[in-house]
Amino acid sequence: MWDLDEIPSGSIGMGLIELIISQENQAPEIVKNLMSRTEIEISNDSEREGIIDLLETVLLSKFSQLSRQEIEAMFLVNDIQQTKVYQEAKLEGKLEGRQEGRQEGKQEGKQEGKQEGEKNLLLRQLSKRFGKLKYSQIQTINKLTIEQLEDLGEALLDFDNVNNLDEWLKSHT
Repeated sequence: MWDLDEIPSGSIGMGLIELIISQENQAPEIVKNLMSRTEIEISNDSEREGIIDLLETVLLSKFSQLSRQEIEAMFLVNDIQQTKVYQEAKLEGKLEGRQEGRQEGKQEGKQEGKQEGEKNLLLRQLSKRFGKLKYSQIQTINKLTIEQLEDLGEALLDFDNVNNLDEWLKSHT
């Protein structure tokens, strides 16, 4: 067991003890002081990381009712980025972003594939029914949304000739 008299007054260790017993409104200033002193006084990266981790642990247990943003506000901006909480949150955010990106990409790919399939089927049906289509008709059909392609597919069943296609394209684009 430690004897508090053995810990030098004004040391980072004593500051950690002060943080543990401090009131909530005193903690931000103590943390900022300890962080800046750690940056200046501790040159060994692993020791500095250890102190930052200890500060983080004390804050998370002492102030469990505080939000992550409120706890981060107690740290200096540069030191926030060195904490495990920040690093883990950043990594988690990246992983979630990648996953969402993959899902959105898959969804967009499916949508584009469906639209391309609808368009190709419709162009084949129109060509089979009316013969070779004009370039302008093909270009207009290529610009249609999937909903418009589906509507054209249904309307095609009622077309008597290629003029019906031209009329439909004019009225729906």
